[in-house]
Amino acid sequence: MFNVCRTVSISMSFAVICYMGAFTAFSQIDGKIKAKRNKNIDLLKEARTEEFTVYGASRIQQKITDAPAAISVLLPKEITRAASHGQVAKSIENIQGVDVVQSGMNDFNVNMRGFNNSINRRVLILLDGRDPSTPLLNLVEWNSFQTNMGDIAHIEVVRGPGSALYGPNAYNGVINIISSAPKDVLGTKLSLTAGDFNTLRGDIRHAGEFGDISYKLNAGYSTQRQSWINSRDIKNGGILEYPGLSSDVTGNRAGVGVIGSIDSLINANKNAINMFGSARIDYSLNPDARITTEFGFSKYGGEYFVNQTGRILINDTEKPYVRLAYNSQDINVQAHWNRRNTASPQIVLNAAASSAEKSDVYVIDAQWNKSLLDDKLKLILGASHEIQDVNTTIIGATPLLNPDGLVNSFSGVYAQIDYSMLSNLRIVGAARIDKSTFFETQFSPKLALVYNPITNHTVRFTVNRSFLRPSYPDLYRRSAAGAPVNVDSIDKAIATQYNVQPLGLGTLSQWNLGNPQTKVETALSYELGYKGIISKDLFITIDMYTNRRTNFISVPLGGLAPDVYSPLRYSSDSANIALKSALASKNPLFYDRLSIDPLTKKPALIITPTNIGIIDEYGVEIGVNYYLSSQLFMQANYAYLGFDVKENNPLFANKIVPNSAPHKLNIGLQYESNGFSAGVQVRGVTGFTWVAGLFEGYVPEYWLVNLNASYEVNKELTVSGTIFNVLDRRHYQIFGGSILQRMSSLNITYNF
Repeated sequence: MFNVCRTVSISMSFAVICYMGAFTAFSQIDGKIKAKRNKNIDLLKEARTEEFTVYGASRIQQKITDAPAAISVLLPKEITRAASHGQVAKSIENIQGVDVVQSGMNDFNVNMRGFNNSINRRVLILLDGRDPSTPLLNLVEWNSFQTNMGDIAHIEVVRGPGSALYGPNAYNGVINIISSAPKDVLGTKLSLTAGDFNTLRGDIRHAGEFGDISYKLNAGYSTQRQSWINSRDIKNGGILEYPGLSSDVTGNRAGVGVIGSIDSLINANKNAINMFGSARIDYSLNPDARITTEFGFSKYGGEYFVNQTGRILINDTEKPYVRLAYNSQDINVQAHWNRRNTASPQIVLNAAASSAEKSDVYVIDAQWNKSLLDDKLKLILGASHEIQDVNTTIIGATPLLNPDGLVNSFSGVYAQIDYSMLSNLRIVGAARIDKSTFFETQFSPKLALVYNPITNHTVRFTVNRSFLRPSYPDLYRRSAAGAPVNVDSIDKAIATQYNVQPLGLGTLSQWNLGNPQTKVETALSYELGYKGIISKDLFITIDMYTNRRTNFISVPLGGLAPDVYSPLRYSSDSANIALKSALASKNPLFYDRLSIDPLTKKPALIITPTNIGIIDEYGVEIGVNYYLSSQLFMQANYAYLGFDVKENNPLFANKIVPNSAPHKLNIGLQYESNGFSAGVQVRGVTGFTWVAGLFEGYVPEYWLVNLNASYEVNKELTVSGTIFNVLDRRHYQIFGGSILQRMSSLNITYNF
């Protein structure tokens, strides 16, 4: 979905006409003025959340209070404040129901409504209609976008299932990031940022127009010292920041060579860098139709990510893209190409392994929409086709997949009907069929009733079916999961003591292996929501939901797929009890992982995912926006998450956890007057259990205080700053992640 905006002057109000992906939308914001285009961005910045219109809930533009889904929007003013720190993921962490966890300086996982992971793929991220995630892992590399915070127009966050319109992986929600159209940001914008840990960033944007053509150029460079990353090689002076972490190991990595010191490796790759550039041209065929051509490139490295098999160093990754789009009132078509290429191997820290990827994604989607019966009936028809070409056997690194060089296609068709049965009652029905070479054909329906009992108050009921496809590693992964473990003496001692045949354990390799029997995960969801504007200054949202998740795709764990990876045991129960006890002295999880490697036919420690259990999940999300005065604004929200596991096998049941806090609270105050703005946010997260591959442990409760301030010196110059974790409360947000510290930054922006 792509976005172009133009504005038109209309009596008593102004409108923003947005071409957003596959739909041309009219955003109406009430106001008692006529405005020229060069004033419209300022007016948008003054708009309140409840006055804004959104696209992502229905793939049509509508007031946020009328949307048939739980949806929040990050307004231009809020994005401007966030531009001082430049991190897209952190800008949405205070939205109700959104679970943003940070595991490193630039490593974030964004989820909604539970069952997060160190590589989360249950939320679909769209950047001008492109999915920027890596096709191999569905991982969003938040520091690799080919744009910056200062060029984002607004961000929509749809909480809850979206497969009926968006297909695979719009499972827990959709985040729609929309950049600025060239005509809306004419001129040049220069932004410079400096901060803690040698943070330096420079961005420049220039936009212009001549005749029916408008254009935009973006470029940026950033660097930051990764001071939160430490060696965990405890054999050579490393430290485990908290109990239960996996140790780093030295040794030979394919395509890299022998690494003799983890500490030296980290010091040599201590500075994260990111550089990007993009160019966009819009050609107006007429006032209601445009053609867009856009291309861009980013390159980043020196980043440390946490995944299910440990920490990984991303050295040198290139991400080019091309996007073409035609948008009109009724017909909209977009095609794009994305590539992810690792120019040098990615280094696994806790295993003698490396990885690499060269993947291409080709997508085309089209949408037709029509309003009939004096706008009482709105129809949408759409289709999409995607081809993914994934290869991990490159540049001498250890192949991650077996088999490798996979090419798969994903096709979907969908339709939606939005009908006003009464002046205050609408019914919205949608359905999508997805067919792929990667999974069985899926049908995703949606039905919603939207009722307006009185003006500015909306009650909705929604039922959805959504699905999550397995990732390539879920099915085909073969990667090292840790250093080899010598248990030969344990095996021989138990065999002698209990008079049983030795298992021939010797030195056990550790593997994270895919499970080719993994199926699609599905969810049936029911939601009841309320949105209301009370006395013009108070906007309240309440959303309650329940989900039944079936064929839940687990994280890789030991003992989950005995029919695929046969457990290795003695012939005597007593001997097995002794083996479990002896292995626990090294790692209490080793006994469950002890299996036969089907490739080598040798004993190994194996973790793998599988479909386990039925999960009933339920929760509530409450948001309050209150304008205490024309200068002071308060925002508060609370989210609760609960779940029940319908699974009789105790081994499976205690491994199914949502990896999310049951209670989350955000409270913020923002003051604005005469170009000066200052705000404080308090964020509280209760403790929770984390289970994801090699990392199993507890994340303690944490409370954080964040500050922001900005001052418009004049129309051209703005100075702003942020301080995250003002009290410097050292904490970690996922088990396996780094200890997070206070971080501050100062930004200067000049427009001319």
